[in-house]
Amino acid sequence: MNNIDTTIEKLKASPLFYLFLSSRELFHSNFWFWLSTLNKIETAKLFSDKTLNNDITFKREYNQSNGEFKASVDLYVVDKIAIENKVKDFPTSAQLERIKHSFGKTDIEFVLTTLFWTNDLFFEGWTVKTYRTISDSIEPNKFTNDTYYQSLISDYKQFAFNLSELSKQLEIKQEYDFAISLNKVLYGKLNEIKLWEGYQKLRASHLLIHFSKSNSHNITTAYSINNQKATIDFVLDLQDGYKLGVQIEDIQYRKFVIGRKAGKFAENLIDSNLFLNNTFSGRGKKPYLNYGDTFKYQYEKIERLTFNDLFEKINNDFQNINNEIDNIKEQIPSS
Repeated sequence: MNNIDTTIEKLKASPLFYLFLSSRELFHSNFWFWLSTLNKIETAKLFSDKTLNNDITFKREYNQSNGEFKASVDLYVVDKIAIENKVKDFPTSAQLERIKHSFGKTDIEFVLTTLFWTNDLFFEGWTVKTYRTISDSIEPNKFTNDTYYQSLISDYKQFAFNLSELSKQLEIKQEYDFAISLNKVLYGKLNEIKLWEGYQKLRASHLLIHFSKSNSHNITTAYSINNQKATIDFVLDLQDGYKLGVQIEDIQYRKFVIGRKAGKFAENLIDSNLFLNNTFSGRGKKPYLNYGDTFKYQYEKIERLTFNDLFEKINNDFQNINNEIDNIKEQIPSS
């Protein structure tokens, strides 16, 4: 943790850090676009080894479509390089495939720029450029002779380097170890510099990428951030808008039901000893808890788990659902 403290102090020493906090990904993409106004070729070299002429054109937040496929990329060197920039999380393979398909069959080079990286990820057809690689490639005097601009570029180079150092110190393991309750010290440090929520997004997206490899029950997955906690959903659609699934938030492992008459559905499942636990006792000794009228849940507490153990637990729950799927559907209240 001492190394993180040192890196955080270095980040806070740069005025660029406070500009970065307001926009994260936009800040870097905008800075790279500004670099292209100074020197197009040198900017393109940060992302690609292609030999390019000075007649290239850079565009920001470029929208592209091809048939049914539509996508937007953060930075685009027209007809040459499409750059997708990620600071707060990892992209899904589906997102990156959609970007590729939106350009059709071209010789466009697809580049993923990312603050965080881990070698257990692979995205076919994409070149990965980390912020560390980009920082190392920047030579301020090659962009301009203006000494003020050079000092800005030098500050950015150091800032990107310090960000990459922080990302390296935040080890991305194949473990569910990133809940606030499991790491309150790290939460305090990252929350002080407004990076905790980004860290939650990063780790949750990484977890779901790996879960997709063992998703044996065609479960729909998603994550969101609520009160600075990653909420990770694993959902199975039933019928008539009714769903059930597993939700992980902090150290709660929840089983939930969703539907117009979710309370009645939950009670029917409990009475039939299906999916929900008939011994659960929540606040006021209620058999389930709720978010509004349409989301009812029970939970158990979990500790730090490896992905393998967590995914096995989730898949076992969905296997039990599939084993009783007809009986479960019979518990759905009639309209």
